[in-house]
Amino acid sequence: MKNYFKKILTVCLIASLSVAAFGCSSKNNSSEAELPRETISLDQTKVPLTFEHETGAGIDVTEGGEKAEDTNTDASSAESAAVGEETKPKAETSVFAVPVTEIVKVTEAGGQPVTDAKGQEQTEVVKVTEVVKVTEANGQPATDAQGQEQTEAVEVTETVLSTEAAEPPATLKPTEAAVSNYTPSYDLCKAYWLDMSQESDFFFEGEFLIVEFKVNDNIPDGSYPVTIAQTDIASWDLVAWTPDIINGEVAVNTDIQAQADPDDDFTLKVRSVSAKQGDTVKIAIDLSHNPGFCGFTLDIQYDKSAMTIVDTYGGSDFMNTAVNYVAN
Repeated sequence: MKNYFKKILTVCLIASLSVAAFGCSSKNNSSEAELPRETISLDQTKVPLTFEHETGAGIDVTEGGEKAEDTNTDASSAESAAVGEETKPKAETSVFAVPVTEIVKVTEAGGQPVTDAKGQEQTEVVKVTEVVKVTEANGQPATDAQGQEQTEAVEVTETVLSTEAAEPPATLKPTEAAVSNYTPSYDLCKAYWLDMSQESDFFFEGEFLIVEFKVNDNIPDGSYPVTIAQTDIASWDLVAWTPDIINGEVAVNTDIQAQADPDDDFTLKVRSVSAKQGDTVKIAIDLSHNPGFCGFTLDIQYDKSAMTIVDTYGGSDFMNTAVNYVAN
């Protein structure tokens, strides 16, 4: 992984020393005083807001947000080659007779609908039955003592073909099947920016960065975290700030978990959002109690098996204050 923050600190240090040297030389009237041989223009100490994220296979992420060393690639490839096609499990087609069901209203003994506390009528799933004639072993209709043909209620079934030999599909809910087959794959989106042209820090509050995600169509319902894995934030005076972090989530067809509010400290907060499969959602990172900075790198971690990045850009407050400003 590229360490852009080291570049930022290096540029900051060079620029600070160059400006200091220039100031000292200007104040010295001695003929022996001269400018440093190598100086850096403040126009060169600007790195536009940039986002980078992986587009290939998923990465292993440590607690610090760095990529883990890939030491098992060769072993995995060799194992896959050794397995070959013949050792793959073969699908078997099975035939099942499953009950036909329908949703009916629940009624009281008097035939009136049963309602809940909100006045909504209650329903239940029941098996469909039909009345058929009872026959003897020889196929003749069975009759009672009065000679009336006897009937009975039997369950209506339908035939289902399945390629899974484990159990009939009717016994496994779709959501449960999706969850059991789902495997997360975490990835990082890196954002970085530097501007030392005004020789001071930038101060702003509110909307900082925006990442737009497309929620994949085939994922199960649930909570998918979007977290800030690592930050490097530097001031003009080379002070490294460490903000408090409040992480967020994309809640797919489920309730959003409560998020804490920032206190009086420098804080980055990832706003949680609700979504459905197939939606495009905007995740905003807010900044509060900004101590002032002129450069940063930020690692945003997300589940690439659940979401795909479709756009990244600066938030309105950051752009208006630190990017689209008119320098004096």
